[in-house]
Amino acid sequence: MDTNKSYWLESLGDITPRAPLSGSVETDICIIGAGFTGLSTAIHLKEKDPNIDVTVVEKGISGIGASGRNAGFSMRLFGVTMDLTKLRHGGKKTKAADDYMLDAVDYLEKMIEKYDIDCDYEQHGMMTIASNPQELKSLKKEYDIATGLGMKHFKWLDEKETRELVNSPTYLAARFDETCALLHPAKLARSLAQIAEKLGVTIYENSEVTHVNHREKVVETKDGKISAHKIVYATNAYSSDFKKLKSKQVPIYTYITLTERLTDKQIKSLNWDRRIGIEDARNFLHYYRLTPDNRILLGGSEALYYYGSPLEQKDKNDDMNKILQNQVKTIFPQLGDIKFTHHWGGPISASLDLIPAIGRIGDDIWYSLGCMGHGVSLSNYNGLTLTELLNDETSKRTEFFAVNRRVLPIPPEPLKYVTISGIRAFLRMDDKKGVKQQEKLDQQKS
Repeated sequence: MDTNKSYWLESLGDITPRAPLSGSVETDICIIGAGFTGLSTAIHLKEKDPNIDVTVVEKGISGIGASGRNAGFSMRLFGVTMDLTKLRHGGKKTKAADDYMLDAVDYLEKMIEKYDIDCDYEQHGMMTIASNPQELKSLKKEYDIATGLGMKHFKWLDEKETRELVNSPTYLAARFDETCALLHPAKLARSLAQIAEKLGVTIYENSEVTHVNHREKVVETKDGKISAHKIVYATNAYSSDFKKLKSKQVPIYTYITLTERLTDKQIKSLNWDRRIGIEDARNFLHYYRLTPDNRILLGGSEALYYYGSPLEQKDKNDDMNKILQNQVKTIFPQLGDIKFTHHWGGPISASLDLIPAIGRIGDDIWYSLGCMGHGVSLSNYNGLTLTELLNDETSKRTEFFAVNRRVLPIPPEPLKYVTISGIRAFLRMDDKKGVKQQEKLDQQKS
């Protein structure tokens, strides 16, 4: 099986795909998508009722999408920024979103412990960095919102405190979040698939869904069909393949570059003794971390939308790889001419208002989308929420405001491209202001 979709998948070695769907089968619940959301939902359904029949159908292999390609941050970030969430939904719901995400991070840790999942899990927290006056102002505003709403586990770090944790000459200050953890996402995804199967879930791989009949609740692939009582779209960015979900989100591409292994001397020069995750306070943020074998993984810098929402042809982007490599060297000039070994990318799911959504389309047909690239803990926790909704249960999760919320519709092409391009241009322009401010200050100092 081709595993060059990411370094994470490649590191697992050869993967033998599960058998594809062939012929007609019947099931209680059919889940489309074998990523974090779909596998977590399947596991929770079987935990609650071992006798229920659950079938998962996946177009590739389990974890081949964003679940096996992300940076491996189990984090509490909801949507894009607290500022935007507060502006659109108010302080009470912003705090509720943070509570949901804190629960998600904690719940995933407990799930990993419960099933003894080997996914290189380590919790050392995360810094959000300010590297110019614009970012500093934005980050301080976010921190003030968080503390004003009573959010816990945040700490403000000045320049000295920040560089004591990780040393970069670009750092001005940081917000430290002690809750964030790092993990190996492909190990987690593949382990969840194995756990689901042990619980009695049937998983069909290499079985792309070609049509879904909502009225009859029949899911069709090239070589078979599944008749179900209930259906779950656990497709996130790949929701663009389905007519009923196409207007609810767009696939936005993010890319990652990976260095060679760092020497002990190089790691010492970075002060990176605690393996904390890092992101910056840009709109188009950079996210970076050390891998378990001491490589620097860095992604972000841009969020690309390709006309027509393609989902398979854009897994690499040479221009973005060069930008990301240069960014590593800018942040950590002490590494000199560091070499790079891997590059990959893929689509994440973005709603028009930039926050997640769980909803229903028709009787007993549910979906989850819009994780905005922050889905490691969120999508796994959403699996529990979806399970409760499928079982007609009521909980703090089913009452969360992202459930059954009105999702702003995204227009069809070419208006979609114009709309997304306009949003991206505004965010990019805002980021450039901060860079220019810092360049001016640097010139004055020199």
